Amino acid sequence: MAAGFTYNLTPEEVKEERYDVETGRRRRGPYKLDTENLPVGEYLPSFTPIAADLVKKTAKVAIRVEVAEKFTSGTTLRVKKKSLAYVGMHIGDGAKGATVNGINKQNANYDELTLSKDLGAAVEAGSVLYEATDVNGTNPKVVANSALYERAKVEDGIVLVALLMRAYEIEPSKLVMPFSDIDKANMPHFQFNAPDVKAQGGTVYTDATQSASGLMSAADKKKLDGVAANANKYTLPVASSSALGGIQLGFTQTGKKYPVVVDGNKAYVEVPWTDNNTTYQAANSSTLGLVKQGAAVADAGAGDIQAKLNALLASLRTAGVIAKS
Repeated sequence: MAAGFTYNLTPEEVKEERYDVETGRRRRGPYKLDTENLPVGEYLPSFTPIAADLVKKTAKVAIRVEVAEKFTSGTTLRVKKKSLAYVGMHIGDGAKGATVNGINKQNANYDELTLSKDLGAAVEAGSVLYEATDVNGTNPKVVANSALYERAKVEDGIVLVALLMRAYEIEPSKLVMPFSDIDKANMPHFQFNAPDVKAQGGTVYTDATQSASGLMSAADKKKLDGVAANANKYTLPVASSSALGGIQLGFTQTGKKYPVVVDGNKAYVEVPWTDNNTTYQAANSSTLGLVKQGAAVADAGAGDIQAKLNALLASLRTAGVIAKS
């Protein structure tokens, strides 16, 4: 090397198999990288999470930060080095968030982010926070659907990159840029292995998520223990003229509408009822009443009309149909 010259070169990326390269599949054509908020002159490592617009052929880095030490409270968050965090960036995980007001990179083992506010809840080491749309951290700014095929230098002007659309046996512990759970759920053609973190005493496994294998957490175990045997998710429908279902007791009587009540798991309706025993008397000339059938009277002949008529009148008087006098 000639005297008086100083070379400031970024070292070549260490070639490390981060996934099964035989399963990798590239997307067609180059993609134009959106370099906004990226450090010009620096290199993006291979397998950086990318949100690709498959129609416009553009690529935007899904900026993520991995927590280096457990956060309990305050406004200082320690994250793993080489993140792409920048001042003014919002971070979150869907339930909590804050804005990055400052970054201290002096420590060799981690970077310190100064937050605009306390996150309000603990964040475990190894958790991945995404770049959010606002200070509340509810929604990610972008969601990854691809990964950077090979490292790329961020430069002023147009930067074209190649992307992966599929890869299996991905080793999270070997990735420089982490993927959040929301990224993994959006990448069905990428298969991430469970983290293989070596520690004293053997392998330490993380809790399982909806997108990554792992161990059951204490909270999930408690929830599972609270589920009764043979339980299933069932919603009782409302009873109708065409379907069996549930009803609600407590109707207040209105007119001749009476409520249903339950006694010993059996339902009934109590209708007010008064038993009246009526006593009937014999009819007379001034009062309605009962009469009995009179004696039979033969048909009148040619010369006995008066006799038959008198017999009929006598029968009616005896039956009580007409008064006797």
